[in-house]
Amino acid sequence: MKNYGISVTGGKVEAGAMAAGDNATATNISAASDSLTDARAEMADLLELLRAVPELPEQTVAMAELADRELGKEEPDKSSVLRLLELIASGATSIASIGGAVTAVQHAVSAIL
Repeated sequence: MKNYGISVTGGKVEAGAMAAGDNATATNISAASDSLTDARAEMADLLELLRAVPELPEQTVAMAELADRELGKEEPDKSSVLRLLELIASGATSIASIGGAVTAVQHAVSAIL
């Protein structure tokens, strides 16, 4: 049987990179570090937003600072950060922009492998 490249029948293939044929090469660059970078950037935006709202309880900002410190670690505890974000969201339910910012951080943190 002659090799004509990659043939997939039935099922599903998930691959970062695939190559077939003479002199073919494939390179996959992991997005894991970018995800952490994104989460840190979103967290910085959230902190800036929280600090600009004087009517928020101090503990809401304190929880955000804890989440930010955790994200600053080389290997942050994803579940701790997500729990803190839930608490932040519940403490700022009356301010829509904060809810959106919390959601953005949650999505970025969830993308961390």
